Amino acid sequence: MSSRILFVCTGNYYRSRFAEILFNTLSEKQQLNYHAFSKGLRLSKNNKGPISKHCIAYFKEQYPEMTYDLRMPMPFDKGDFDYYHKIILMDRTEHHPMIEKLYPNKQHKVEYWDIVDDYIKSPEEVLPILDNAVIALIDELKNN
Repeated sequence: MSSRILFVCTGNYYRSRFAEILFNTLSEKQQLNYHAFSKGLRLSKNNKGPISKHCIAYFKEQYPEMTYDLRMPMPFDKGDFDYYHKIILMDRTEHHPMIEKLYPNKQHKVEYWDIVDDYIKSPEEVLPILDNAVIALIDELKNN
């Protein structure tokens, strides 16, 4: 059975979905025994479709051979703490207060990256940083 990684952002529409899709593509390509999924802490009805158009555009430009299935955003729940081996929240500043409020005794079960949302920095700035963070995670897991 493969190890399960969960990427979490606010809406499960942009950063966490990007990380999930890229991670699974790279993990499969390198034959790692890891599989990622993604969820959101506070889903929004304002999001159009299953994933941000910025993610799709980035994948088409940077990874034209990539294939993936699209699904609608999914909510994070407390059972995820036990199901996933590693839980990565996209932005410490944004998500630490949410986790603290929703699950005050679970801080020790998550790790944080510092990948801000697209209302703070443009997707053209954020997505290459997130791409590099996912590649670094793949390299870390490959070398362990």
